[in-house]
Amino acid sequence: MYGGSGRPSSQRLKRIDVGGDGMVEDEAVKSAGRYWSPKFSSLERKRKLRHVRLCKERFGFKQKEHNSAALGDFVPLEFEKAVQNTSSVAEDVDAGETWQEYVTRKTKEYNEQIRERSRDESLWISFANFQDELIQATEKKAVVQQAVEKKVAILEKALHILPDSEDLLLLYLESCQRRDTAAALVSKWEDAVSRHSSSFRMWREFLRFRCSQFSAFSVSSLRALYIRAFQSLVASRNRLHAKGLGRGEDDVNYVEAEQGLVSIFVDLCRFNWQAGHHELAVGLFQAGIEYSLFSPPIQLTESNKLRLFEAFWSSGAPRIGEDGALGWVTWLEKEEEQLQRAREVNLSGDDSEEQQDGGWTGWSEPEKEDSRTDVSLDNDAVDMEEDTEADADVVMEEEDDAALLEKLGLSLDAGKDVEVNDVTVWRRWVKREAQRDREQWLPLRSKYAKDTRDDVDIEDDGDELERIVDFEDIKESLFTLHSKQARSSLVCQILDFWDGPLSEWCCSNAWSYRSALESLESLKGTLLADVNDAERGDLSRSKYLAGLVGDSPWYEKSQAGARFLRNTFFAVRTVLTDDRRLLRGLFLAEDLATEETGLAAGSMSASRALGKKLLKTHRQDLSMWGAYACIEAAAGNITAARKIFDTALASLGALPKEVQQDAPILYLAYADLELARSSCGADTGAEQRALCILCSLGSGSEYSPQSFADGIPATQLLKSHRGFREQLQRVRTSDRGNLSEKGAALITCAALFEQLTSGWEAAASIFEEGLAMTLPGNRQQSFECEVLHLRYVNTLEKFKQAAKPARLRSTILRGLVQYPCNAKLTGAYIRSASQSGMSHKLRRFFDDASKRSPSTMLWLFALSCELWRPGAGPRIHSLFERALESKETRQSVLLWRCYIAYELHVASNPDAARRVYFRAIHACPWSKALWADGFRKLGLILSAKEQSEFVDIMREKELRIRTDVYEILLEDAEDDTLG
Repeated sequence: MYGGSGRPSSQRLKRIDVGGDGMVEDEAVKSAGRYWSPKFSSLERKRKLRHVRLCKERFGFKQKEHNSAALGDFVPLEFEKAVQNTSSVAEDVDAGETWQEYVTRKTKEYNEQIRERSRDESLWISFANFQDELIQATEKKAVVQQAVEKKVAILEKALHILPDSEDLLLLYLESCQRRDTAAALVSKWEDAVSRHSSSFRMWREFLRFRCSQFSAFSVSSLRALYIRAFQSLVASRNRLHAKGLGRGEDDVNYVEAEQGLVSIFVDLCRFNWQAGHHELAVGLFQAGIEYSLFSPPIQLTESNKLRLFEAFWSSGAPRIGEDGALGWVTWLEKEEEQLQRAREVNLSGDDSEEQQDGGWTGWSEPEKEDSRTDVSLDNDAVDMEEDTEADADVVMEEEDDAALLEKLGLSLDAGKDVEVNDVTVWRRWVKREAQRDREQWLPLRSKYAKDTRDDVDIEDDGDELERIVDFEDIKESLFTLHSKQARSSLVCQILDFWDGPLSEWCCSNAWSYRSALESLESLKGTLLADVNDAERGDLSRSKYLAGLVGDSPWYEKSQAGARFLRNTFFAVRTVLTDDRRLLRGLFLAEDLATEETGLAAGSMSASRALGKKLLKTHRQDLSMWGAYACIEAAAGNITAARKIFDTALASLGALPKEVQQDAPILYLAYADLELARSSCGADTGAEQRALCILCSLGSGSEYSPQSFADGIPATQLLKSHRGFREQLQRVRTSDRGNLSEKGAALITCAALFEQLTSGWEAAASIFEEGLAMTLPGNRQQSFECEVLHLRYVNTLEKFKQAAKPARLRSTILRGLVQYPCNAKLTGAYIRSASQSGMSHKLRRFFDDASKRSPSTMLWLFALSCELWRPGAGPRIHSLFERALESKETRQSVLLWRCYIAYELHVASNPDAARRVYFRAIHACPWSKALWADGFRKLGLILSAKEQSEFVDIMREKELRIRTDVYEILLEDAEDDTLG
């Protein structure tokens, strides 16, 4: 380098770029400027400049399937392939086109195509979206308005040709938001949902639109709109049922209609909860489960069914989740028994009296009028005396309150007109309000309810009235579910809403999952664990997001909540007996309800006792055996867990054929247990035991722990290999393009067997073969396919030293194209890119993914990768702004709260946090947690007058407020008096 002289060459020094970019450049290039210089940037924006638009197809580049979605329009610079079409490139350079010529050409092409294919919906949508390019290319309001008008006109013409297209209609309504007034938009939405009253998608978007209208928002109006949508979908479902649909479990249209009904119902409950009406939300959940899952097994008209349920609801009997709850059908049976016994007693009493007295003796001496008058006067006197004493107590209480408030310069007559000038009062108020929100969530009973429990009956006065959920409050939200999938979805969504310890219960592309994700108010549960796991090995990174918006699960905030969750798990398990997802959640909830410290205690004695009890009555339930064994293993009792698995597998031959078909699920759970022990180094022989277990499944031989005590012969391995091949072929034939749970378990077992015997490449080929068994059209909604792809990625991560990083990343990207909201796949990509030191690719990935399918989960992961980086402030602000401008995430309460916390605690910009807060409550006026952040986090920034006005607005919007600020003022007055 130094040319042998020991000193650097002067010629090289002259050509080194000392500006910091480290590249060699000529003097001519320096004088002309770089292509990103201000000179060329301004030239690029000129409309008369002729641009050369390179088409990647012209150069013969063909991207791989798994990278096509991620790369978009990227054209790689491969000279050898590019020179093949040099002449065509020269034509482009010579020709070029200005911006106006480009717009004219594209418009002409669209017009010609539409004349030829006028009923092509995607073509109309593409033509309308082309107008967005014109909007983004200019800042002139007149040009923007002209493009908006043209886009609306295109969509109006398209709807005239295709009036039933929901995609065109939704795009039209979204485009009208740039042009029309709020009243005109509401009118158009009303017309749209009246014409598409059976569309769950239309109602969902209409509800989102109405929630965003701050000036017209109120809890009662939105609640009425939810009821209206709910009843329209019920009527649509009933019409399908009347046509004979829904009689079978495979009727896709009927199942989708019922699942849409369940989603609207859960959204209604979630809306009430987030608005502070906790009792109503819990009451709706209780009523929905009781009415749908615990209804009497007799044929009833809907009106008769409602009448019977009203009797149950008004009786004061324990409801689902409460201690002693038996279910509506059991309560009805007991009522029938009591009524029958009462009739028998009355009949036997009448017969005995007739035999004894010889006939009817119904005559009686009439009571004297004077005596009745005296008694009534005495009773009136007693009542008047009690009323006088009560009135005196009220007067004394009012006098005491008035005296205390007078010391503060306030008056009871002033009411709400009095302003609180001390911000510390509002800080104490919000703490008291948060405490009551945690404690008050279970509906109370009216004193008219026939309940024998003294701790439930209350007096119907004051604020307690709002905690009572009468039958009229839930009557219009009751519905009957016929499909097994919808009933299971209802239960899982409710348990997930209460942060129940439930494993993945649906595909991440399902609307129920997306809705729950976008409705989060804090980061907790599995999503928080996935965010932390994405930055594995560096806890200092993952702590940022958890510190800003992290929270503990709901059931950990009160022992009553954990007990309520346990009771709910146990009750629904008796109805959905074959749902494996509920079993492990039931065992974990049992520990949460019986141990004050929850799972941290580690003994799990309650769940183990429950498992033994349930196994006595469910000896043929393989899922029960597997769940109980996993609980024993989680408690550290590996020997006991192995005995349970061994017993279950040894008894497979005596079970019915339909039960034996689920054996791969049990084998997989056992093999996973042993491989987990092997990977952590706790047991050197665990891997060999796992191979023995898988050999038994592959060969079809009866399992015994001592079968291969001396090792596995090569002939047995070959037999198992052939057996797995035959079983996979049967799965391909039986599942018919839609992978089942036991089919996915068998594929995973075969892959694990190949991994232990032939290596990771053989396992990868099995996973590829298994994923190909599902038809392309079914993959995006297949939960089993998603789980299988995640297993595939985990296998490649485990062998990342042998597998190429590019293969791992391409497999992850292919999964993210199918399942863009899968948090575990996103976390795996972050780990892979971080370990390879490719932060630029990671940023590019998030930028591209947020354009294709934006979601709250995606923005959170993007933020988690930037929050710990020094100097990443502009990038973080850009992420927040783009997230909250996106149609899909602009109403995400979690993102708004994260933005406020970031400006306040990380960027240390209180004024910016204040501005973001105002924007947040305008975008999400229903979220009480978001309103409370203004008092809790911005209490010293907002004035006392502003906080007082916020409380008034919350009352105007009908959010539930449980604490009156005068309680705090009275406490201050009492303290001053005692002092």
